[in-house]
Amino acid sequence: MQKDIIWTLKKLHLCMEQYGRMQMENIDLSPTQAVLLHYLLTHKEQELYAIDLHTTLGISKSYISSTLKELKQKGYLYMKIDPKDDRKKQIILTEKAYKAEQLIKKSIMQQQKFLCQEIPERRIDRLESDLNKMICNLQKEIEQEATV
Repeated sequence: MQKDIIWTLKKLHLCMEQYGRMQMENIDLSPTQAVLLHYLLTHKEQELYAIDLHTTLGISKSYISSTLKELKQKGYLYMKIDPKDDRKKQIILTEKAYKAEQLIKKSIMQQQKFLCQEIPERRIDRLESDLNKMICNLQKEIEQEATV
């Protein structure tokens, strides 16, 4: 029996985007911007740079850069030049970001709750592991293709 995992993942992604847009509409954030801002807020004690996000999250530099630029334009953060290396810019969150923190956290937790309802905890753990493995597989393939 052939599985159509790609289509299922795509439908899930589209549903999550639609739900995320509804949740973030009142603070003018896209779902992607909200998730990245949530990550930054949960790591606010650390000095973070765009390259850190690329390395840690495994997302392309251009995607990180464009999302950070959008968040900066909306007033959620600004970039501070590193005195030791003027090519590096530290991400600094603004008061607007901190004011949005609880709403973003609540929305993400609510979305996760809806996604996972009626799925036993052990299966959720396994699903997360399997999805992470899929991400690793794709990242390896992307890296291999980039070196060819």
